[in-house]
Amino acid sequence: MFKITRLEEKARKFIPLTAYGLLLAMVQCAGGAEISRGPYVQCATPNSVVIVWRTTSPTAPSVRVGKSLESLGQQVGGEAITMRVSADVDAPENVPRLYKEPAEEANKRDPNEDDPSTVPGTYQYEAHVEQLEPATRYFYGVFDGEHRLAGGDAQHYFETSPVRGSKADLRIWVVGDSGTGEHDQKEVHRAMQEYTQETKRELDLYLHVGDMAYGDGTDVQFQRNFFDIYQPTLRHTVCWPTMGNHEGYTSRGISGFGPYYDSYVVPTAAEAGGLASGTEAYYSFDIADVHFVCLDSHDLDRTPDGAMARWLVADLEEAQGNWLIAFWHHPPYTKGSHDSDKEGQLIEMRTHIMPILEASGVDIVLTGHSHIYERSMLIDGAYATPTVAEGVVVDDGDGHPQGDGPYRKSEGLNPHEGTVSIVTGHGGASLSRRGTMPIMREIIVEHGSVILDIKGDTLTGTMVNKNTVERDVFGIVKRGKVKVTHLDNPWQPIHDLSEITVFRMAWQDVTTGQTPADWSVVRGSRGTLTVEASGEKKQLAVHSEAEAVIALYKDFDDYIGEYETRFEFSADSPSPAGLVFAFQDPQNYYAYRLSAKSKTGEMVRCVNGIEVVMASRPIDVDFEKPIKVEIEPLKKLIEVQLNDDLEYSVKLDEPLPPGKLGVMAGAGSEANYQYLAIQRGGP
Repeated sequence: MFKITRLEEKARKFIPLTAYGLLLAMVQCAGGAEISRGPYVQCATPNSVVIVWRTTSPTAPSVRVGKSLESLGQQVGGEAITMRVSADVDAPENVPRLYKEPAEEANKRDPNEDDPSTVPGTYQYEAHVEQLEPATRYFYGVFDGEHRLAGGDAQHYFETSPVRGSKADLRIWVVGDSGTGEHDQKEVHRAMQEYTQETKRELDLYLHVGDMAYGDGTDVQFQRNFFDIYQPTLRHTVCWPTMGNHEGYTSRGISGFGPYYDSYVVPTAAEAGGLASGTEAYYSFDIADVHFVCLDSHDLDRTPDGAMARWLVADLEEAQGNWLIAFWHHPPYTKGSHDSDKEGQLIEMRTHIMPILEASGVDIVLTGHSHIYERSMLIDGAYATPTVAEGVVVDDGDGHPQGDGPYRKSEGLNPHEGTVSIVTGHGGASLSRRGTMPIMREIIVEHGSVILDIKGDTLTGTMVNKNTVERDVFGIVKRGKVKVTHLDNPWQPIHDLSEITVFRMAWQDVTTGQTPADWSVVRGSRGTLTVEASGEKKQLAVHSEAEAVIALYKDFDDYIGEYETRFEFSADSPSPAGLVFAFQDPQNYYAYRLSAKSKTGEMVRCVNGIEVVMASRPIDVDFEKPIKVEIEPLKKLIEVQLNDDLEYSVKLDEPLPPGKLGVMAGAGSEANYQYLAIQRGGP
């Protein structure tokens, strides 16, 4: 829906504050503005940092910095501060604007959906603080003239990065798929805070692997589901981000335009080390002897000939140090809420990007998207589809320092010595596991996050769940020269069906022409629901005639965590077909249905026999082929995903109730369901 048609020149973001003389002339007196976001720190280097904040009216902005609270002697203002404003602000044309939804997209947007545009009356300031000393703590305050807006206390500080090439002593927090704004997200954040206090070691940086602002990455959702929750951490710890598919509803990597890009300042010109990328969609940076690479796995070309891959090759050719960490959103290996053997973005990152990274000695790959925690053994060369363990595992131990021992690699960056791949998409969204990835050493369906501690030649990774319990620990030691052997018959995890959270139904055991015994038709006649042969498999066929059909699965009457099917329309179906859920009785239910005739998707709620369309939008899929539909309820949202690609959310006035679920077809329509997959979940 949110197709970006207006491109912004990214360079305009960095017009200095002194270019806004006309705007500043409107500031008659200081002290009337209020902070609406931040302040938070960004893009730290050994000698600089960027401090970002927003206000509800124009100010005379400055930042005061010092090594002690009693001496904030360094003042930053004028050309060192860049400013952008929301589209409604009366300002000169050369003032760069924060995101406003293009008019043609606003006209298509359903009234029930959030306006993704920046909140009116917003002024954003980015103070570039320079001439700092490496590895040093500074305190800061944000001012409007002489009036202090924020900071000047013990909670507002930052630390510059250590000198590039020095031995690492870092603590890194990694979280993904967190931005629901709900209880589990807050508990994961609280658990990290408690863990750092208990272990007496603060964070040095924070990597977010995407989906930080459910459901559509709008400006309001960023504020509510990211900044409001993480502000106690963000005001002193830099978050280095990568864009997830939910941010991708309103932001575009090709243009660097949208609420995601408004929220962050990341290096594009090698100001934090690495090779200049010229874009905020992907970038690199160095901290001590660790080289970090961030990629956009969502909406950019992932092939070897694409601009991102060509930049990656050039960047890694120049990378130095002892550690290489890469992060992006879509995992190359997972069987959680997503399947990396079936989804295009995931397959492409595995087949095209992983070989480049492993040829340069990557140590850790961090991703999200799949709502689970999965941690691989030490692997190399696992590029095939489907993924297998044979011949691609170089150490099949548990990696635990007190177990089989940490994984061993040679000092420095050496090709094809093994990688640990971590899926940390368990930061707040509903959890799911649909299979067993054979290269994984740990698979845990719990909310939590990952903390990486790097000290010299040793890296220790810890998964801390939302109850502040260490659920997985592994280590990597890089010392001397290690001989690498690929194992022909490595250890593999057992595929325990009791651990799988998604129940998948097909109809292979049902006699052709019969109605499944565990299904009932509550609208229409029972003969409209039959099992038909389709090649080597069977499918559930719904043939409605004069009356619409609703058929229910008898053995489910609960909350759903996820609901999935793949179905196709018969030729010339005049009416929509789809899924029914939270079904109380024939007069009260929810439904998601697709129309091949109008090429739209509708979320419908029926109350006391009256259907109300909650959201409707044009759907760009091939209706002559099977369509995969996934429904995932959150507390106040229903997430919809089609063909593992198109995703959007529908707002709820109240949480989805428990109930039965099934399939539906409008009058005169025919639809064939290849399978159904169901996961139970709380409200």
